[in-house]
Amino acid sequence: MTIRFDHLVIFVSNLEDAIGEFTDLGFTVTRGGSHGLTENALIIFANQTYIELLALKPFWHSPLMGIANRVGLLRWHSERKANIYCRLLRWVNGDTGPVDWCVRVSDLDSTLSRWRDAGLDVLKSEEFSRETLEGDVVRWQLAGATQPDLPILLEDITPIDLRVPLLGNTNHPNGAEGIKAIQYRAEDSVSAHNLATRILLPDHFKERTKRQDLELDNLLVQFAEHDMPYKASLIILYSGKQPKVLTLAKSYDTQIELTP
Repeated sequence: MTIRFDHLVIFVSNLEDAIGEFTDLGFTVTRGGSHGLTENALIIFANQTYIELLALKPFWHSPLMGIANRVGLLRWHSERKANIYCRLLRWVNGDTGPVDWCVRVSDLDSTLSRWRDAGLDVLKSEEFSRETLEGDVVRWQLAGATQPDLPILLEDITPIDLRVPLLGNTNHPNGAEGIKAIQYRAEDSVSAHNLATRILLPDHFKERTKRQDLELDNLLVQFAEHDMPYKASLIILYSGKQPKVLTLAKSYDTQIELTP
């Protein structure tokens, strides 16, 4: 079963500000639409991987919601759920910046069955939908496990071209062409790497004789120690001739390196 990296989720406090900042960094930012209490925008690459900028809708910034968040009510509510919302609500209950990464699978049910057999604390899947600015309704399923070093699992219900539209959205002024590697901060990078390799690529894990890179079908995944000065790092292929690191202040605690 093929598992492909799908997207990195970056939680932002104000979607309009985030769109402006990533535009300033040279990316084409595509408005995604609205789903539930959030709205999003996407930075899409030609292989249909992307960076998601996710924000709460303005209503949820009300003083009442702020109080509920500060006293831990939202976190308490999320931890009582046994489905994927338990993990998703953590995205909007903490600091801004990278909050999760998602992989795309072709058969969510069988993947979850395999995860249960591996002894993971699996969270029940849920169906999600989003209305695009054009009025189309996009539908997909999400699932996962409580272990924070493992990604969210995603299976499309409607065609992926609705969720991640390529036409006119992948030409970035800074020359960015596609994500080559992602590095994610973990409390214990070795344990995180071993767990992710064992769960995502079990055959590869059994055959290895020493620690090897975790290569999904479309990019390299790495884990860094908890003292890494930013939450996540992306290496993105681009059309320039010299490596370039973009301004960290505009990328929400995500180091982005453009590499030829």
